[in-house]
Amino acid sequence: TDLRPLDILAEVVPSDGATSGIRIVQVHGAWGLQLSAAAPHVMSFPASRIFSQCDLFPEEFSIVVTLRVPSLPPKRNEYLLTVVAEESDLLLLGLRFSPAQLHFLFLRKDRAGAWQTRVSFRSPALVDSRWHTLVLAVSAGVFSLTTDCGLPVDIMADVPFPATLSVRGARFFVGSRRRAKGLFTGLVRQLVLLPGSDATPRLCPSRNAPLAVLSIPRVLQALTGKPEDNEVLKYPYETNIRVTLGPRPPCTEVEDAQFWFDASRKGLYLCVGNEWVSVLAAKERLDYVEEHQNLFTNSETLGIEVFRIPQVGLFVATANRKATSAVYKWTEGKFVSYQNIPTHQAQAWRHFTIGKKIFLAVANFEPDEKGQEFSVIYKWSHRKLKFTPYQSIATHSARDWEAFEVDGEHFLAVANHREGDNHNIDSVIYKWNPATRLFEANQTIATSGAYDWEFFSVGPYSFLVVANTFNGTSTKVHSHLYIRLLGSFQLFQSFPTFGAADWEVFHIGERIFLAVANSHSYDVEMQVQNDSYVINSVIYELNVTAQAFVKFQDILTCSALDWEFFSVGEDYFLVVANSFDGRTFSVNSIIYRWQGYEGFVAVHSLPTVGCRDWEAFSTTAGAYLIYSSAKEPLSRVLRLRTR
Repeated sequence: TDLRPLDILAEVVPSDGATSGIRIVQVHGAWGLQLSAAAPHVMSFPASRIFSQCDLFPEEFSIVVTLRVPSLPPKRNEYLLTVVAEESDLLLLGLRFSPAQLHFLFLRKDRAGAWQTRVSFRSPALVDSRWHTLVLAVSAGVFSLTTDCGLPVDIMADVPFPATLSVRGARFFVGSRRRAKGLFTGLVRQLVLLPGSDATPRLCPSRNAPLAVLSIPRVLQALTGKPEDNEVLKYPYETNIRVTLGPRPPCTEVEDAQFWFDASRKGLYLCVGNEWVSVLAAKERLDYVEEHQNLFTNSETLGIEVFRIPQVGLFVATANRKATSAVYKWTEGKFVSYQNIPTHQAQAWRHFTIGKKIFLAVANFEPDEKGQEFSVIYKWSHRKLKFTPYQSIATHSARDWEAFEVDGEHFLAVANHREGDNHNIDSVIYKWNPATRLFEANQTIATSGAYDWEFFSVGPYSFLVVANTFNGTSTKVHSHLYIRLLGSFQLFQSFPTFGAADWEVFHIGERIFLAVANSHSYDVEMQVQNDSYVINSVIYELNVTAQAFVKFQDILTCSALDWEFFSVGEDYFLVVANSFDGRTFSVNSIIYRWQGYEGFVAVHSLPTVGCRDWEAFSTTAGAYLIYSSAKEPLSRVLRLRTR
């Protein structure tokens, strides 16, 4: 098949609508087809009609359907679309719904045999006698459902859609499963298969999202009297053009008036004279997120750090709950185990450099075998190509390290969480001594259950902000921002926070923002409540005139433990690590996109389990996110698909 929309509904409905048993009905100003009176074989066609060159169903695709469903009995199921093997009557692929769920069915085969797999989306709110447009997008192990251009619901299934699903000798059935049982009794207006991509960007945004159009049969077009909103353009003329792919080709008289597509820059160029002239420079935009790798770790992972070592490669360090943490190297598009490092309930890693020296510092939460509490700085050995112990520093239930440089001097700040049961203790800033080549204590700052440090600069000024989590009786404590003046950090501003676990600083143009992840609203004098974990995290913006950060936006989160800022092309995003909602650790983490005046708006919902930390990184192959789980020995690498 080519990569244009394949109008499945048009294949069974002639342009004059003269198919026995089909009725054309208008409801709420829109025309649809009622198929329930038509025999199943009438509403079918051989798969070979559209899969003429290859009999394999595409591995990545979208199904777009616009329908109106009346109320159904509780246990009734109706089929919208099926692909059935004619000889065996085996269901190869299907889309059906019940009053509470939408089910996507497909056949999966391996050496053990064949079995049917079902991916179910709960409560799509279809059975309300209104028009709805659904986009089911399938890519590898990710199944995404978008209803009326709303927020997509993503499911990362354990069983991915097969890469080699053969439809040889099969038939498409619209509105049935080849039988009278399960016939579709509602109205259908659009049923389109789009191979190769998510159809949502072609449909959305739309002025009339429930009736957004990718392609509808001609018999319905004739009744509208005007082009539909977002309808695919119909081109009256066609011509053959030659497009060259690959590296930049020569542009001479031979190539004159020919096109070259630069896949790396996503640009289309036309040869004019002796020069390639840009005719289309596509802006890279985030399309969807797909699972790329399941990274099995030594134990639950509390923090991750992605970093590069010049001439060596890309690495990720995992801070694991048990006695061994690990470093993984990016090899052939995946992270593979590279080095194990003994740790003691490690909370976080921090990579930094001083000159040509490369360091990796771990924050250990628990004491070692001798009962001594030390966090350790490791140094990269260019000879061994490994990290080796360099300096141990006494810490108290350390949660985080922050490395930074001010006026050519190098510093490390540790977030000391508690000493015994006392959370109100000093955290320490260490300064690199070039003479001894060691870090030495430079300044102490009083903190309350410190969880995270974040350093940033504004013009000539250097700032350090701490996330205070707990003061011994309450999570309702102030977190503090410090400014460096006269050789030390001094209090600049205080923020009311609720179990603050992370600060993230980021820039959008000339604007500077600070986002805090609030994890829990708790006080010893109040009873524990489940909803105390579902609270607002806050984004602040620097007001230069007021010389202070002011609240910009509240975002409802579920025991948020981390924010990560990243960009794709000209778009900016924040992803939050939602860890617990008071009932379960299986909570969706959310990607928010910058929408200017609207602030950050949710665009992707990612299933996570006890999510603790997010990191964004990129390679020559594309952009990725990785998250760690504090509840299972599994971190996941997600790929950001762009268009």
